[in-house]
Amino acid sequence: MLNRVINYLKSLSLFHIFVSLFIIGLLYGAISLYMKYTYFSKFMNQTRVTSVKAKPVNVDVAQYSYRALSIIESNESVDITSKVNGVIDQISFKESSYIEKGQILYSIISSDKIGSTQIHAPFSGIIGLSQKKFSENVKKGEILTSLDDYSTMKLPMDLPERLLPYLNKKLSFFVTTDSIPDFKYNGELNFVDTRINTQTRTIEAYALIDNGTRLLKPGLLMKVDIFLEENNNAILVPEQSLLSINEKHYVYKVVEDLAKLTEVKIGIKSNSAVEIKSGLSTNDVVIYMGQEKLKDGSKIKILN
Repeated sequence: MLNRVINYLKSLSLFHIFVSLFIIGLLYGAISLYMKYTYFSKFMNQTRVTSVKAKPVNVDVAQYSYRALSIIESNESVDITSKVNGVIDQISFKESSYIEKGQILYSIISSDKIGSTQIHAPFSGIIGLSQKKFSENVKKGEILTSLDDYSTMKLPMDLPERLLPYLNKKLSFFVTTDSIPDFKYNGELNFVDTRINTQTRTIEAYALIDNGTRLLKPGLLMKVDIFLEENNNAILVPEQSLLSINEKHYVYKVVEDLAKLTEVKIGIKSNSAVEIKSGLSTNDVVIYMGQEKLKDGSKIKILN
């Protein structure tokens, strides 16, 4: 074997030997440089510290809600009209006051020769402004005033058809209005229609609100948050902590002074928080700012 090598070397020219040694030297240098670079990169990854912000997961109620807008109405409302042609003989109420059911509102002397006709309140409520004055002529069917029952108010809503899967159960809601900042009310939907409006692709619904203080008035714009789904004792993380990679979801979990990339399964999203159904425990801490600079296993410093 040795003789073959010696004979082979003797057969090579000095030029070939030089070229072979040069190529071997280049390969050795490249391998050495690669190994040094790999070692340096690993060293830098292990020693570089990235500043991040992190917080413990929150254990709370996860709610999926839909906000609807509603123009509030009286639960019971009617226009008071004249039943005959004639002349107003008496107005027996103070405008914008509370009226009891059966109370006399107007006396009208009929021009049809049927005597004096009286108009009574069909239910208790707040009487509106009179559209006619004493001794004025009126026609049969003409509107004289309005009557509204303010003790209970109605919240009509048109809900998009995509909410249909959630509408087969009792749904709670929370309502506010910018017009009365201190007003807040919790309740349940009282009615959801069984049909979808084919023109608007919406479902009619309404809720009733107790208004014993008569604070609410018809025509107010109300914001109604309807709670469609609710999970108690849910693990919640800030929405900005979530990463999407190849249609999967991840967060960086703090493990001592390292960032651990952790796959998670998500649930309800609400109010800038996301429910984590699996992948985290209640005592975990997640990074929510600075994670774009991280890799799995990066050394971190948590900023207050």
